[in-house]
Amino acid sequence: MKDVKYKIDKTLSTPLYLQLYNAFKNDIVSGRILDNERLPSRRRLTEVLGLGKNTVDLAYQKLIDNGYAISQPRSGYFARRQSPINTDIFEPDFYDLHGISFNMSQNGIDLPSIPKNTLVKLYREIIYDKPELFEYGHKYGEKSLRKAVAHYLYEVHGISCSTDQIIIGAGSDYLIEQLSHIFGSSTVFGFENPCYARSYVPVKNSGKQTTLINVGLAGFDVEDLYKSDIDVLYISPDGQFPTGYRMTAAQQKEILDWANEKPDRYIIEADFDLDFSDKGGLDPLFLRDTSEKVILLNSFYRSIAPSIKTGFLVLPKKLKERFDERMPYYTTLKSRIEQQVVAQYIQSGKYQRHLEKLYNIYSSKSKYLKDKINSCSFSKYVTIHHQSGGTHIIVSVDNGMTENELKISAAKMGVKLLPLTTFLIKPNPKLPASTFVMGYGQLSEAEIEQAITRLDKAWANKK
Repeated sequence: MKDVKYKIDKTLSTPLYLQLYNAFKNDIVSGRILDNERLPSRRRLTEVLGLGKNTVDLAYQKLIDNGYAISQPRSGYFARRQSPINTDIFEPDFYDLHGISFNMSQNGIDLPSIPKNTLVKLYREIIYDKPELFEYGHKYGEKSLRKAVAHYLYEVHGISCSTDQIIIGAGSDYLIEQLSHIFGSSTVFGFENPCYARSYVPVKNSGKQTTLINVGLAGFDVEDLYKSDIDVLYISPDGQFPTGYRMTAAQQKEILDWANEKPDRYIIEADFDLDFSDKGGLDPLFLRDTSEKVILLNSFYRSIAPSIKTGFLVLPKKLKERFDERMPYYTTLKSRIEQQVVAQYIQSGKYQRHLEKLYNIYSSKSKYLKDKINSCSFSKYVTIHHQSGGTHIIVSVDNGMTENELKISAAKMGVKLLPLTTFLIKPNPKLPASTFVMGYGQLSEAEIEQAITRLDKAWANKK
């Protein structure tokens, strides 16, 4: 890159380093700056643009953090064209080429446990008994559902909130995208890397600035958070996705302390498997928060059924006022009938009994899977990492095969496995090599046994 033609406007409210970062990022993404092309030196940028050294350093560091540049000692900075976010997370074409009999991806659920008869009965009764639900409803969702969610949060998790603080929406990805609009253009959203892409992508696509913090199997270092430019942090304290790491009380306190240092810092707490993760976890951050810094985000797609794409936000009171002001045309995009079904299901007490049933099912499957791995020939090559529950475990394999060879050999045996690298937005050296998400949610114990037997044939005696 020979010429520096960027215009930095010092009269704007957008920080100077963000203006410089955006200028570089746009040129890298568009191809005007080629992959591996050398970027201007810090000295040249300070001279041509009249910027301070710290401003240039912040811009370059953000390019590196988000995967748009690399730094080479004594050589300078070089552009990196980002690959699209890994579509293996959604609909991986790779597996269409193989006959997959056992889906061990992270998002499977126990289909036989879905309360079909109860839901069918509720739908039938509500459709016939409540014709008013075919009319327009409240923009923030049915009051009956918001009331049921508030009651459930208090009874199960001790969280006290009013129905006015609760916003219903068409799933967590829709809600977080809508939430991002109440923050200013200079607000930086922070995500762990790896992360849940269906939350990261809507925020990124909304035009908001994002910063990634690399995490290992023991979570992220809070010092990295303090060194970043993050204003709104998205985390899952009870079980980081996909590593399953559960935060300690000390880490929770450090994160709350970080949020309290500045008035516009917030935390989005999204623990989708909280209700059927291992018992004995800490209280939710929302409950520990005394300064209205935590936003609660959750959905019923994991706990009831994937097709029930009804989610909810619980906002601190001041943020709810801001949401009212800046989102006057918000709508839930959810059927009033479905909302009423979920509300009555919770109110009846059957939802809580269903969660207890799921907890027992997934706990049993997790133990069974670990026992089967430990009894196989390839167990000597496998490390099973601790995880807080949910529907998957994390395993590292060291049998002499590469990560891709492990994945392909499993697929050829009819087993779908996703490596942790699938969930990375940018490279992360903190993660161990050849480490996989091994899901058990939708498999029976018989299917788990068959899947492990096939992996034993694919992976054993390779070193």
